[in-house]
Order: sequence, then C-alpha cells, then structure tokens
Amino acid sequence: MLAAAPAFAGSGNPIGNSMVPLRNNWALQSSCLTQANGGQISTSGFNAQSWHAATIPTTVVAALVTDKSYPDPYIGMNLRTLPGVDYPIGEMFANFAMPPGSPFKCSWWFRTEFSFHPAGKKTWLHFDGINYRASVWFNGRKIADSKAIAGTFRQFEFEISSLLRNTGLNSLAVEVFAPEPDDLAITFVDWNPLPPDKNMGLWRDVYLTTAGDVSLRHPFVESRLDSNFASAELTIRAELHNSSRHSIRGVFQVDFEGKQVKKIVDLPPQSQKEIELTARQHRELEVPHVRLWWPARLGRPDLYKAKLSFVMAEYTSDSTVLRFGIRKVSSEITPEGYRLFRINGRPILIRGAGWTSDMLQRFSLQRMETELKYAQDIGLNTIRLEGQLERDDFFDMTDRMGILVIAGWSCCNAWERWPEWRQEQYQIAEASLIDQVRRLRNHPSILAWFYGSDMPPPSDVEKLYLRLLSEQHWPNPSLSSASQNPASLTGNSGVKMLGPYDYVPPNYWYTDKEAGGAYGFNTETGPGPAIPSIESLRHFLPDGHLWPIDEQWNYHSGSKRFNNINHFAESLNQRYGPAGNLEDFLRKSQAMSYESERAMFEAYARNKYHATGVIHWMLNNAWPSLIWHLYDYYLVPAGGYFGAKKACEPVHAQYSYDDRTIVVINDSSVSLSSLKLTARIFDLHSRQLFERKVFVTVPGGSVVTAFGLPSHIEGLTTTYFLQLQLAGDSGEAVSENFYWLSIDPDVMDWTNRIGTAYTPQSAYANLRDLATLPDVNLKVNATTQSNGLVVKSNILLRNPNQELAFMAHLRLTEGNAGQDITPVFWQDNYISLMPGEEREIAVKYQASSRQQTHTVLQVSGWNIKPTYLILSSRLRNRTKRTNGSQ
Repeated sequence: MLAAAPAFAGSGNPIGNSMVPLRNNWALQSSCLTQANGGQISTSGFNAQSWHAATIPTTVVAALVTDKSYPDPYIGMNLRTLPGVDYPIGEMFANFAMPPGSPFKCSWWFRTEFSFHPAGKKTWLHFDGINYRASVWFNGRKIADSKAIAGTFRQFEFEISSLLRNTGLNSLAVEVFAPEPDDLAITFVDWNPLPPDKNMGLWRDVYLTTAGDVSLRHPFVESRLDSNFASAELTIRAELHNSSRHSIRGVFQVDFEGKQVKKIVDLPPQSQKEIELTARQHRELEVPHVRLWWPARLGRPDLYKAKLSFVMAEYTSDSTVLRFGIRKVSSEITPEGYRLFRINGRPILIRGAGWTSDMLQRFSLQRMETELKYAQDIGLNTIRLEGQLERDDFFDMTDRMGILVIAGWSCCNAWERWPEWRQEQYQIAEASLIDQVRRLRNHPSILAWFYGSDMPPPSDVEKLYLRLLSEQHWPNPSLSSASQNPASLTGNSGVKMLGPYDYVPPNYWYTDKEAGGAYGFNTETGPGPAIPSIESLRHFLPDGHLWPIDEQWNYHSGSKRFNNINHFAESLNQRYGPAGNLEDFLRKSQAMSYESERAMFEAYARNKYHATGVIHWMLNNAWPSLIWHLYDYYLVPAGGYFGAKKACEPVHAQYSYDDRTIVVINDSSVSLSSLKLTARIFDLHSRQLFERKVFVTVPGGSVVTAFGLPSHIEGLTTTYFLQLQLAGDSGEAVSENFYWLSIDPDVMDWTNRIGTAYTPQSAYANLRDLATLPDVNLKVNATTQSNGLVVKSNILLRNPNQELAFMAHLRLTEGNAGQDITPVFWQDNYISLMPGEEREIAVKYQASSRQQTHTVLQVSGWNIKPTYLILSSRLRNRTKRTNGSQ
C-alpha cells in the first residue's frame, strides 16, 4: 500500500451463519430536498436517481465526500469550507447546536432496494449503529420512529417476516436525525474537529438474519479458574426468543471440545428467556487442563470455540459459533493507592495508547489490522477506547493478537453533563451500556470498562451502571472514571488523569512526583506534538503552507489549549537551536520526539510496580494531525514511534535521567542470566571517555539496577553521547540503546505549571552542538527475500567515518514517485552509529501488486548524506546502489 489517504469499506459481523449484509446500492438525500414521505420512499420503484450514492456503513458527510460533492476535508482548511461549519475554530462542536442554514439541521433519508426470499424462515433486520435518531420504513410500512430509535451506541433489530415481498424487490428507508448538544453521541473531544453533520448516519452495519421460530441472541461463555489457574469451569448463557404464537419445546445445545451439552427448554408464545448451563450441572463444561489466554508478551492468546444451537425435532432453528478465551482479569489498589491489574494472577505493567476511529467514521479492515500490528510492534500491550467503541472486527483482532483493551464512555459532552440529564438520557445510557456490554463481555482482550472518563458519575448514575454490569454478568473490572476523582459509591479509582499533554523534556517523567510523572496509573498522557515526515505533510498541507508554521498547521493541531504546537517549537529552538528551514525543523522534531517518547515509557518501566500503568495519548489520529500519535494518519512511523518501540522492547537496557543509573528491564516471563551490559560515554567528537562492563541476571518481569554513571567525567563536552549494549551468552545483541545528553540539564518551572497539562521549563538542555556534526557517508548493503506476499529485507549499515553517524533514518518507497510503502515493520530505525560500528536491520513489508515497479531504500539522517538502493523490481533481479538523488 502507498501512504496516501486510505480506502475505506464496510465489513459485517455475522450472527451465526445467516447474516446477509445490506451494504451496497444505497442512496441518500436531505429531507429538505424531497417532498416524499417515508411510505413513498420505501416503496419499490421510487425514483431516487438524483440522490447521492452510498455504501453502508457511512455518515452523510462521508458519502458526500466520497461522491465528490464536498472537497476532501482532510486537506488544509477545507473542512471550514463545508456548509454547516460555522462553529468557532478550536471549539468542540458536539456541544453546539447545528448552526442556522446547516444542511444537517434537516433529517436525511437513506434508501435501498434488495431481493430476499428466506424460504419459510423468520427474518430480522439489524442496525448495529445509527447516529443519532431514526425512523424506519419497510415496504411502505413504518416499523419504528425516532422515539424508539435513539442512541449512537445502541443496537436495534426488527422482525420483518410478514412485510417481506414474495417476489420482486424489498424497499427499506431510514430517516436519520443528527445528534443535538444534549444527546449521548460521538465526540472527538479536543483531538480533532467534528464534521458538520456530527457523524449522523448509518455508521455501523445494516444486515438481515434468518432463523426458525426460535432465535438465539447474546451468547456468552464465562469462565471461572481455580486458584492455580490450571483448570476452569464454564458457564454458558444465551437468550432464546420465541417469535411464534405457539409454545415451543426444544433443546438448547452446546458443542465444545468434542463434548456436547443439552438442555430441554420450554418457551411460551412470543417470549424470551435467558438460558444458563453451568459446570456444576454439566461436567462436560469442566476444563481440566486449560489453555489460558495471555497477552502476547506473557504467553499465547489461546482461543476456544463453542457452537450454540436451538434444535426442534431435529431441525436447527438457530445457531452461532463463539470464540472465547479462558483467563482471569483482576485488579487491586496497592498500598500506595495505585490501581494494579493482574492477568491470570500475574501482575502486569500496562503500557498502552489511546485509539480513535476515523473522523468521518470510514472503515478499512486492512487499515485496522495494520494499526493493531503497529501497536504490537511498538511493544504496547493495551489500547484504550474513550467513547470510540469499535466494531466487532476490532475486538476479534485484539483477541487473536493478545492485545488488552480498556473501553468506556467519553468525556466533555452530554455523557458527563449528568445534572442536565432528562429521563431520555437515563434510558439511552442504560440501553447503550447493555448493548455494549453484551457484545464486549465475550472478548478475552477486554481488560476493563470505564463508565466515566474525566469525572466519575453521581451516585444515582453510578448505581445504575453497577446494577446493569452485574445483571449482564460483566466478568472484568470496572472503574468509575479514568481520573483520580473519587466516586461517591466506589471511592478511589486508583488511576490518575493528570497529563501532561504537551511537550515536556525527557527528565520530566523521572522528576515529577505530583502530577503526570512515572508513578501510579496514568490513563492518558504524553509529550504532545508528533510532527509527521515531510512526505506526509505534503499530503495535507497545501502548497505555500509547508513552511513556516502558520494557521494551516495549527488547524491540524488539537482544539482549546492544544490548538498550536508553540510549546514544542519553543523547546526545540531552545534545546536544539532555532530551526532554519523546514528540513532542519523536521530533523530536530524527530530527534526530540524520539527522546521524549522513549523517556516516558522507560520511566514507567523502571518504576514498576510503583508505576502500574501508562496510556500514551494517543496511538493514532482521526485525521492528519501534528499532535498525539505514535504514527501519522498515513501510517508512516517516525521518530516517536521508534523511541517508544526502543523503550518497550522485551529486554531493554536504559538510562535514568534523574539518578544516572543504568537499568535492565525484562518484560518477558523468562528469567535471563549472565547478560553482558556495556556502557560507553563519548564526547561530541566520538572520543570514548568512559566504559564499564558488568554481567547481570534479570528475572522474568523484573527490573535490575546495574550501576550508576559517575557524576563527573573529565573532558566531557556540553553535548555528549551514551551507548548501552546488552548481549547474551553467545554475544548476540539483546538490546542496544543510544542517548544524546547535555551537561546542562532541562529544568522544570514547577511554579508556573499550567494545570497539569503542561509544565514549562526555566532552563533547557543544550544540544545545539549537534548541528556541528560533520556530514558522513554510510556503507549500505541489502539482501531481500520474498514469498510473493511478504518481503523481508536485511539492511547492513556500516559507518566507516571518524565521526558519529547520528539518527540514520531508513525509508522504503515504491517506484519513482517516492511515496512511502506502508505498512512497514522495521526492526529498528533512527539509528546512531559510532565510528567503525555496523548494524543489521530487518524490515518486513507487503509485496507490490503493481506491475513494473521497484522498491527503493533511502538511508539519510541528521548528518548523513542520502543513499538510495533499489531493493527489488519485477524488471531487476539484483540490488542496485546509487548515491545522491534518485
């Protein structure tokens, strides 16, 4: 794939094997532009040729962007040119009413026709998500109105068997109404703008399912492990719905691991009943030698499969297949008052990041998989969803990949304006929680549910939420909020939400003991801006706005107090020297992001389990952005990605900015002995001034302090370098880490802290001499292998010079256009090589499907002259090297 704006498409989640997606051949139009009513629009043959074409799921604006009615809102300030974008820049549109004249004050019609003849079975129409209200018409009949259908996070189904046509086409029309400021809807908070339709539309899948008279809903497999986590007892639940007008006797049947469990069930006419099978009643549900589900780094994310059916006289009325994991998630408050999570009894330091969906709610299964693989490649074990409750595909992937997920509601809109709630908000909140819990509770990747975000709810709302979680058999911890504010019922949450959200230097994470430093569980934090590469900037900043920083840059920052990158730019100018041009600004930005992201994750790792968790704010972006990501919107990883990846490697040697100790982190479950740790200090001119070698043993999951660096080293230049190398018994590299440091420290100005979001500096580390490093050439060689789908290249870098090669950046492009290849998985990047040093770096990427194209490796860096290699080509069988420009 090329790093351009991605293609988006829907992907449904079947119930059993009977799902029929209604994805294509939709049309939409504003109700203000048609005089037709729902009965007419839902009649076969209605003329909608002048309407906009759409593919479901979609929002209204997403469809209008797709058919070119609106310009691409992701480029520059195009979003401000769309009708209805009259709210002030930097404000949260979710809390504003639709402005006068907005085309989205009107409802919008969605219409489709389809042929469907289910051969005697009952047919159900499903909506997995409508934003925000809707009336539904089918074959000329109204089957639901906007009082019945309300709530972004609710799921709806309707039996339409009697309304289906025996021949010809069926017609479905949905009138959708946008959310109002007091509705419990979607918001991006201060991450990015909200589109002018507030994401109104059919934003999740629409589909049909069929069954006999009895349908099976909300299946759930709950496991209870013994004290040794060696065996388990299962409880299996499901709802059975008898939609007929007569009583039915049948068999609820479960097939699991070659065993079968049956229970005779009697269902009155038009009734529903929850069925429960327990291991105490059925020994077949005992699992004596359990295959535990683990987060990826702690073990295998093993999954089981069970088939649930309702059988009547040898006829299967309905069935579904569930994949589930057996594990136990627990949490506790440590003696220091911090929330500590355990998986299968084992404590785990949560190292995660916040997730957002696309700004227009567009969806790509391939993109989602890439982003989760990026998170795993970085070394993160958790993703947090604040109100961005992704589709089922997301959780299926996190189950398979062994990535933990924290889910919950959002802040800063009606979800947390409880004093203003009317009866409808209480009802929608209740129904939304039930629907989300029912679909999430089966997933072993779910770590916890936060039923508040920035604030815990008042006692009546908290009591409602806790009751619903209990009634729905929620198997995991739940927290009152993501903040440190105590709840009236459940008290201390054990977590904190004290920032920072803007740039802070590396030593901040070690020295701040009161706010966002590396202690406790920080649910959202990070060093703020993350500047994309120049190639990505060119995708969304118009010509004439690449440099200097202007309002177009600021528009792609956040909102409110995060609507520019001034703090980051000022620190860059002070620490590295004023940026002379865009290229200079970008190389300094990548170096600064690398060191700050690495320091945050390293500080939390060194302090575990005094530090129990950190959620980087954020993992990804909803649109092209200059802040809060570990890779950019175009899926191109840059300095911050590789700084975080370095810090989160399974076994890691690191430097402590506060006490100058050298520490080894073992994040794996395996004890490692006789590791050789070497620390060397060099001056600016690559002269070695210090060396120490020791052997260390690091038990699984532990932290070992090896030694401290001397406080004074003779001959040290203002800017100097620390190289750490950790090797195994046979000399193989286990961890390599490289720091650029200053004898002039960064000093925080605590008295002028801006809340907890940002702490200014009273003095800055002096790294300006990095600009004096002489230019160097690297020797670059590569070998490439391909299985036709995945390409793996091994890049050998060697520094033959007498000076440091600083921050070597490796980049893959496709063809002569020079666009980044994504996804791309580098073993390491932004690498510094001392004189005479060499490193071999592996990279994996997808083989190109384009004819007559080639892959180009570009190696450049802070003081490194660019080198280009042709790695592969359909026309070439050898690697070719060129210097200078392509």
